Amino acid sequence: MSRFRMLALACACGLTLTIVPAVGDEPLTDAQKEKNLERVLREKAKTKIESEAVGELSVSEVLKKISKEHGIEIVVSEEAFRAAGITGFKDRKSFLRSINPAEMTVPQFLDVWLASVGATYKIELPRIVIVPAPRWNEKLGEFDRTDRAAVVLATFEQEIQLKEGTNINEIPLFELLQDLSKRYQLTFVVNEESFKAVGSPNIREEKARIATTHLRGLRLPQFLNVTLESVGATYLLKNDVIEIVSIPHAAKVTKSGISQEEDGRGRLNEPLVAAIVKEKPLNEVVARIAEMYDLTVVVSPQAGDARTGFVTARLLNVPADKALELLALQCDLRVVRRGAAYFITSRDHANELFGEKLEKERQLIEVQKLREAPAKPPAPPAPPEKPLAPAPEK
Repeated sequence: MSRFRMLALACACGLTLTIVPAVGDEPLTDAQKEKNLERVLREKAKTKIESEAVGELSVSEVLKKISKEHGIEIVVSEEAFRAAGITGFKDRKSFLRSINPAEMTVPQFLDVWLASVGATYKIELPRIVIVPAPRWNEKLGEFDRTDRAAVVLATFEQEIQLKEGTNINEIPLFELLQDLSKRYQLTFVVNEESFKAVGSPNIREEKARIATTHLRGLRLPQFLNVTLESVGATYLLKNDVIEIVSIPHAAKVTKSGISQEEDGRGRLNEPLVAAIVKEKPLNEVVARIAEMYDLTVVVSPQAGDARTGFVTARLLNVPADKALELLALQCDLRVVRRGAAYFITSRDHANELFGEKLEKERQLIEVQKLREAPAKPPAPPAPPEKPLAPAPEK
């Protein structure tokens, strides 16, 4: 039986889809596969898939072409997809229409294309393993492909992939954005006027100032926040365009609070949340937002069954406290701030906590007043008692 027919039979039976290239009639050894894969990853081998075919070919067809053209082994971990509740993955087709594979390396193409079909990949020499990617459309509502902001948010779910040995502190900001744009098919626009207004006319040439051991595991929003904040910048999502702006400009546009750091740089008091959800349980949505934006969110037992109430929202560049409040209100819940943490609870419980807070503040004010009140002068000494007059003699 030919290799192709064996592969087709395996796919038809729902078995793990493994793509193993061959040289002539002999399969490649693991050493050959590993050598080929290292070459593809290091030498920037170009993909040969035609641009117009990207949205027409199924997952299995695209992977077969890549495997055959570059002599690498690609394995789809169907067990991982089943565990994520995803069926029919190998028959999916990308929604992308403008991608140009011929201008991309294989890793760059996989980064972008796999994100559009709800997947990502891991390098497990001598093969590439395809696994599910956490997606807003699968966890937080149906993915609307006509919503351009939703497409960007789906791309945001990817973990950042940087070249081995890359030092982002040595790369000008604009060059870094160009690389991200090409790698993830995103459109970045730098609002240079907003930086000139705060005395930073050369923002394109600014370099990140980050002290870290590695950036692995960060998703795109987290990577952008860390990188941009170090140069006094942040980003705003406007449909499918990511606008890089100064911190004061972002604060003005989003009506956010801003604070001054010790080094003189401004910083938004709240991270700006972007999320599109459709009829999903509140507790799942806030947990996902907390993960994406590094927030501490606690849903209290007093929230009761309302914690699983369904919410729908399209939030773009909304301060985190306002975003959580808008979601909680849909379930008649309230958000109480405790330091850097957000506490979601029932309206009655929130009122109790608010009353307790007011009482504590009143007590503190009273104590402060006592401390600031001028000291009373000491009371004058009492006059000496006069001796009693002797009784008159009878």
